[in-house]
Formats: sequence, structure tokens, C-alpha cells
Amino acid sequence: MKIEMCLLAAASAVAAVAAQGNGILPMNNDRDAVIKVFEENVYGVRPKFDGFVPKAEVVQVERIAEAGAIRKTVAINTMTPLGEATFKATAYFPEGKGAVPVFVMPGFDEPVREFSLAWKGKMSRWPVDLVLSNGFGTVTFDYNDVLKDDAHVLDGIERAPNAWGAISTWALAVSRVADWLETEPLADKSRLAVVGLSRLGKTTLWAGATDTRFALVCPTCSGLFGARMATRNLGGETIDQITAKFPHWFAPQCRTKWCGKDWELPFDQHWLLGAVAPRLLAVGSAEDDWWACPSAEFCSWECSRGRFQELKCIGNTTYHVRHGGHGLTPVDWEEYIDFAKKHGWAGCTTP
Repeated sequence: MKIEMCLLAAASAVAAVAAQGNGILPMNNDRDAVIKVFEENVYGVRPKFDGFVPKAEVVQVERIAEAGAIRKTVAINTMTPLGEATFKATAYFPEGKGAVPVFVMPGFDEPVREFSLAWKGKMSRWPVDLVLSNGFGTVTFDYNDVLKDDAHVLDGIERAPNAWGAISTWALAVSRVADWLETEPLADKSRLAVVGLSRLGKTTLWAGATDTRFALVCPTCSGLFGARMATRNLGGETIDQITAKFPHWFAPQCRTKWCGKDWELPFDQHWLLGAVAPRLLAVGSAEDDWWACPSAEFCSWECSRGRFQELKCIGNTTYHVRHGGHGLTPVDWEEYIDFAKKHGWAGCTTP
């Protein structure tokens, strides 16, 4: 019943799209301009990183017999507003299947080094067994290893109004994982997906919008400055609330320029969803996740479909809302895996 109510609210929001004077911004189909707008006003502009030398070293390779999988631990360097950092990523690939599509997931406290805890549904956000059984590989890392998720983490540095924040930093780390996967013989570099929850759903969308190597982008329960429209909020988080509690996530002027102006923004998130086109986009919501406002997430997705329609790839985008609250569950993963398979991600190739 709750899903029906959620969809009714979403349908009402979408119905407003056709009405004159509804306040929803027309779609901006200039991808470069859209990225520039969000760099300047939300996530921040990354510096040039002169002198940075990217590195990725496989430090451990193990055979996980119970899963028929190969686990690789990789040390990867990246840049942050505080300087260079190195984080460890953990990858699983089906054994003996050649180069396979890979789902990259920036993670929270997933037990990336303890396989038994991530196996057989014991860690629902990262169901390794489900991914492997479908013939795909998967990689995760702890986002706190890249830049600590603390409101005061950037207090000691001078920041320009459009300086990059934590979400852009974590998204860069996602791209650094893609750099490694391009050199990994067990990965099909033409079929890389990125999946993330909540603040890491925002990270997922920004990484996927800016890095076209990700052929499938799956923001989940990503809320404000993720998949959700700011201008169609029905009781969810506001710009004031998110930038006051998490100032380090965004460019400083995201707060100073737009706080209290949620309904007046000259840009909105359906633009960023559209920037993924013509690649694959799968947006996930949960019926009880009202802080993220699933109806506004759906409205944003619906409005972004025009870009896919224009590029004659309307089948490349999908949306689902599931029972329950804020989270990334096996139900969400099944949606994303099924969507990938519908688009020819067979799950394995021969060497």
C-alpha cells in the first residue's frame, strides 16, 4: 500500500511537469555546460593535480574456493583537498570466466577484507555472492580511507567559493578504481558500473556523470544533490540542512549562494541524470525513505528521460522503488544486475 501511495505522490509531481508555470526547469541537454554548472555550484572544481603520478598495485591475490572466485587487494593512490592519499580496494572476480563486467561500489564499513562476512547475504549492501553468481565482478573500498567523512575535515585549508569537496573527492577515487580496472585482465573495461547508497549515491551519480567509462550508473536512495530534484521536495532534506550538517561535502558556495533557495535554483538534478545519456542509468528509491523524498527522485528521473528520448535510447534508463527504508539491498542489486543483463551484459566472456 505504501508503494502505491509513494507512486501516487510521484505521479502527481510528474503531472505538474506538463502544467504551465510549474517551476520545473526545462531539460538542459548540453552535457559540458551541465557538468560546469554542478562543478561551480554544488560539488566544486577539481584542481589540475600537476605532478600527480597515478599508481595502482595489486598487493594480494587469493583464491576463494567456496565461492569459485579470485580476490584481489589493490593499493591505489588518489588526490584529495588535503593532498595525496592511498586507499585499498578489494575486488572479487568469478574464477576461470575471463574478462567480466564489474560493479564498483564506494562503500561505508563493508567488511572488504573478511570474505566470510560479505558472503551469503551477511552484508546486504554488498552481496558478493549475488554478484558473482550472475557472472560479474565487484570492487569496493572504504570511502573514509580516501577522505574522512567529518564536517571539520577541511577546516584547516583555505577554500575558494567553488573549491571541490568530499563528494567530488570520493568520486575521483571511484575513477581511480576505473583506471586500475582498465589494466586488469579479469575486468571487461567496456562494461563498468558504479553503484552507491545515500551520500555515496550522490558520489555515484557525480562519478558516473563525469566519467564516461562507467557504462552503467546506479545511484540508490541518493536524495538531495543525488538523483532528487531540489525544486520538488515534499518533506525531505533541504539545502540549508544538508550544507549545515555536511559542509565538507560541497563547494562552499553551495551553501552561501543557494541556502534557502531550494525552489529557486536555476539548475536541478534531472540535468545531471540526463548527462549520463546515452549510457545506462538505473535510479533506485525506497518507499519509506522520506528524507531522500522518493517522489522527487522519481520526478527527477522522469524529467531526465527526455534526454534519452532525444538520443533515441529511451530503453537505457530505468527506475525502481522498493519496500522499506533507506538502504542498498539485494533487491536493488537484483534490479541493477537484471537491467545490465537486458542490455547484453552476459556476465562472462572467454579469455
